[in-house]
Amino acid sequence: MSGSRNQPRGAPRPSLPDGMSPVARAAQWTSRIMTISMEMVLPGLAGYWLDQKLGTKALFMLVGFALGGTAAFGHLLHLANKANSSRSSSKTHFQENEREDEL
Repeated sequence: MSGSRNQPRGAPRPSLPDGMSPVARAAQWTSRIMTISMEMVLPGLAGYWLDQKLGTKALFMLVGFALGGTAAFGHLLHLANKANSSRSSSKTHFQENEREDEL
């Protein structure tokens, strides 16, 4: 049996405040996590490949992982700032609606 036990059949499924379903939200976060992990790993693997081709000992691999880690950290900061700004704007919108209701 799927769905909520308290809702009758045919009732609309709950959605998040932004209108996205929980499955869509999970897919969005899965995509973000995979993107960030690839940003961290792929430059290091490319550096490893380059080290093998040039005969160097882990130089480009270390540089690749450092650059990839920096890029991933920057992406995480961007996502955190974006989430913070959307939360603060939704709180402001909610507070404005409360003030209008009081008048």
